[in-house]
Parts: sequence; C-alpha cells; structure tokens
Amino acid sequence: MIGSDLNGMRGCIFDFDGTIIVSEEVHMRAWGDLSKALSVALPDGFLELSVGMSDLQLVKILSEHWRGVISAEEILAQKRAFYMARCPKECVPVDGVVDVILSLHSRRVPTAIATSSSRDEVMPVLSRLGIKDFFNGICTVEDVTHPKPDPEIYICAARKIGLKPQQCLAFEDSVAGAKSARAAGCQLITLLTIYDEERLAPSFMSIKDFKDPRILSELNLLNCLT
Repeated sequence: MIGSDLNGMRGCIFDFDGTIIVSEEVHMRAWGDLSKALSVALPDGFLELSVGMSDLQLVKILSEHWRGVISAEEILAQKRAFYMARCPKECVPVDGVVDVILSLHSRRVPTAIATSSSRDEVMPVLSRLGIKDFFNGICTVEDVTHPKPDPEIYICAARKIGLKPQQCLAFEDSVAGAKSARAAGCQLITLLTIYDEERLAPSFMSIKDFKDPRILSELNLLNCLT
C-alpha cells in the first residue's frame, strides 16, 4: 500500500483504456483483425504485452516481426481503423466511472486524463459519454516523448491542471500505467479490469470498478481548490 490516506491530494488523473472505458479487449481484437487481414501471425505474448502500451510502441515491435510485409505507418493506420470501427459498439464505460467524474466536476476537483491512446481515439468516446468538458486537461501519446511506463505523461497531466504529481490521485489498470503513476509520485488506485491486485501492487487501494462503495467516500476527502 502506498500511503495511508489521501491527505494532500487535490486532483485526479485517469488513465483511459480499462479505466474510463472497457476497451483493452477491443484493442486486442483490432490487432487480431489486422493479423487476419494480412495473413500473418502476431508474436507470441503480443496481446498480453499490449495492455497499457501505446500503439507506437507496439508498432515498433510488429514492424520488426513483420519486416517486409507492411510498413510501420500502414500497421498503425490499419490497426487504428479496425479499432475505430469496433469502438462505438464494443467500448463501454467502466461501471460507475461517469458518476465519479460528474461528482468530481461538481466539486470543482481538477481532473485530467493521462493515456497511451491517441487523441483521435479518446475524444470521440469522451464526447459520446458526455464527459469531454469535465476534464481540465488531457494528455495523450502525442503529448509525450517517452510513453508509459515512463512518468512523463503523468507529469504532463498534473501540469495541465496546475498541480504537482504528488498532489494527484491516479487511476490505472495496467502494469505500465501503474509504474508510470508511481514513478511520477502520484497516489495510486488500481482497477482490476485486466490484472489482479498483486500484479499492480503497490497501491493505495484496488477496486473492481467505480461502483466500489469506498470510492466516493474516499474522494470526498480530497482537498479541492474551492
């Protein structure tokens, strides 16, 4: 466990895939669609590795594995096309997350997103869920040089909401994301949408989803800026 309470926390930073929306398996299906379309196999362990990593990182792996079959640019473009075709029907919000975000917004708690996904993937979903305007800052893979597990994206997100990472509570579901948030200095709550608690440890708390009764009571203790 990291820390014993949320004393000093003034803002929240959310990962996106697996934290705001249930999408990791949709990404996996999109990679599978690409593999099938090209009639070439994905590397062993690739889908498990993909959780929490950016498409740009994964494209580098595949462009080496599929050398001579397809360019890195085409891998990225085609995978994102397959994902965007699936996402409107297959990506759903994590249980309770919209209510939590609305609660934070109503109390004027600074809130940001730190995601390895692209802005083109994130913004349509936030608009569809009606929560796009409730975030004070959004950092996507385009905003950083070093993606997760590097802490850069959490430092970026904290800066966008005018806070230090040490003043922010982070929500993460992946190993790479949890490492990123901890390295930045955030307090961490992990979501068990993909991995178990031990795999994501250490953290302040682990939850299955935002219906967990502890969440709103804990978040009510945040020292918001009002």
